Amino acid sequence: MRMAVVSILLLLTAGCDNNSGGPGGAAGKTAVGGSSDASSVGQLLPSETAHAQAATVTALRQAGWRVETNGLEEAVIAILEDGEIGSKNGRRLSGLETLEQVRLWNCPDADDAFVERVAGLAKLRVLVIRGGRLTDACFETLLAAEALESLNLGNMSGLTGRGVAGLLARGRIKRLYLDHTGVSEEVIEAWPVENSLQMLNLNHTHLGTAAARTLQEFPTLKSVFVVQAGLATDAVAAWRRARPNCPVYDGRERPGGSPERPAVESP
Repeated sequence: MRMAVVSILLLLTAGCDNNSGGPGGAAGKTAVGGSSDASSVGQLLPSETAHAQAATVTALRQAGWRVETNGLEEAVIAILEDGEIGSKNGRRLSGLETLEQVRLWNCPDADDAFVERVAGLAKLRVLVIRGGRLTDACFETLLAAEALESLNLGNMSGLTGRGVAGLLARGRIKRLYLDHTGVSEEVIEAWPVENSLQMLNLNHTHLGTAAARTLQEFPTLKSVFVVQAGLATDAVAAWRRARPNCPVYDGRERPGGSPERPAVESP
């Protein structure tokens, strides 16, 4: 009798063990569920847009471009230094609708036609073209870039700043770099005082006292760079007194004994 009871208990215990965490038990189901979740997440990356962009991104990288992507592997930043853009790569770039930043340094064929291509990028927030052969016509073209906040067009003698007034009037540009260009006092006097500029770089341009008086009226400016821009020391001093909360860096004295700051900020 005792032997029969022991046998029954052993059978019951074995049955319980089979339902608790073996390959077909709760632990097994958890593992399968986890695998399914991982598979679902994996299907989100890369996005359909990233798949569509893959060949273009590869071609640009092979041509010497640096293309950075977001978490969905969509192109968001395109950079080229010391090389020619080429018409084919310009067309490729204009097809990357997720681009937020385009940065070019020392690209000799950067011209108004290239600006026209990238101005159509709906998400473009930052455009840097340092060196090239742009003209003032590019500023009117850039009116189409509705998300543009930071514009850096330096080292181009062909730019005078005529046309910037329209961009400023839209109230979107917050950072503007026109250093080492032909910007003059006459042009700046035509810029609208009501704008959204927070940082302005006019290093190595041709300004005067009238330009300083105009710029000190810009209400949102937080910093200005005017190194070797033709401004007399007393004009800069008057500007600083009128706008004590807007540092004016001219490469000479520093307001309030503040430490040395770079003459060019990052866009």
